[in-house]
Amino acid sequence: AKTRTRLSYKEERELAALPEEIESLEREQTELTARMSEPDYHRLEGERLRGDRKRLAELEELLLEKFARWESLEEQRARST
Repeated sequence: AKTRTRLSYKEERELAALPEEIESLEREQTELTARMSEPDYHRLEGERLRGDRKRLAELEELLLEKFARWESLEEQRARST
C-alpha cells in the first residue's frame, strides 16, 4: 500500500499559521522574561511569582511542540514534492 505523504488542507493551514503562532509565543516569553528580570520583581506576591514561572515553563513547552510540529510538516511537504 502506498502511503500518502502530501499535506492535507488542514495540515497546510496549520503549517501556514505556525510562524505567527511561534512569533506570538516568543514575544510573550520575551516580555515575561523582561518583567521577571526587573529589580523589584522579587517583591511581588508569591502567587504572582509562581504564576509567572509556571507560564514561562508552559511557553517553553509550547514553543518546543510548535517547532517540532513545524519541522515535521516541512519534512512531510518536502517528501511529497
